[in-house]
Amino acid sequence: MSGLILCGKRSTNPYLIKESGINIYTVEELCYYLYNNTYMITKEFFCNELAEYIKNELELPSLAQKLKYSIDHNGELLQMVMDVLSSNEYYTVEERESIEKTLVALGSKSKSERMKARADMLLERKKYLSAANAYKEILAVKDEVYSSDFIATIWNNIGITYTKQFLFEDACRCFKTACDIDRQEDYFDNMVCAAIFSTNDNLLDDIVAQYQITEAMLSQYMAAIESNKKELVKTKEFTEVKERLIYDGSKEFIEYKKDVQKIFNLWKEEYRLENM
Repeated sequence: MSGLILCGKRSTNPYLIKESGINIYTVEELCYYLYNNTYMITKEFFCNELAEYIKNELELPSLAQKLKYSIDHNGELLQMVMDVLSSNEYYTVEERESIEKTLVALGSKSKSERMKARADMLLERKKYLSAANAYKEILAVKDEVYSSDFIATIWNNIGITYTKQFLFEDACRCFKTACDIDRQEDYFDNMVCAAIFSTNDNLLDDIVAQYQITEAMLSQYMAAIESNKKELVKTKEFTEVKERLIYDGSKEFIEYKKDVQKIFNLWKEEYRLENM
């Protein structure tokens, strides 16, 4: 993609890509999403709702008809992606050939590898609820045999999604499952820290007893947590939020309340998007 590109029809109403919480308004934006989210794209991405949007809102009946035919006849994912990318000149021929090769390579991967790549990308994009569900879908697959280290990684990653949602007890149980399958240092550390953050003394006592964690070891974990907390409060992000939340009398109180409400609204929106 290079130079100046004139976009086609821009719709008044956006199409929400539920997997990522992103709104698109043009077919070029759809192309950009497909190009940059290859591992996340599955056949389920192409649905009748998207075809109708392309037909009615973007006024591209020919493309919509191609996609609708593929959807109705269980067409190949590669073909549907290339139909969209080839419907305009947003990407060059070379770029389209590149993504085609990527999709072909993905086609050679096992079902579980594709599913994990998608779940990992959701986690990276802070779509924690969606990522957790994607990882659980992998564990629910019955027609593949997984190695123990692969299963342990999945459980550990589910635990990470729970910590991001402050569900520390659930996270601890996931880390424990991972640790019991494959005793990795990272899994063990995650388990102990999640138990500490859970504030559930019984859970922590059980972990300490089962894994023979000494007082000295526990103190080291506590010290590491406190050290990270001290580093956190030094960050620019924390300082900026703290300054906005503390009323110092430098502005009218009503303006201060508006600023605080903006922060809360931003947090709520971020949480909503993370859990879509």
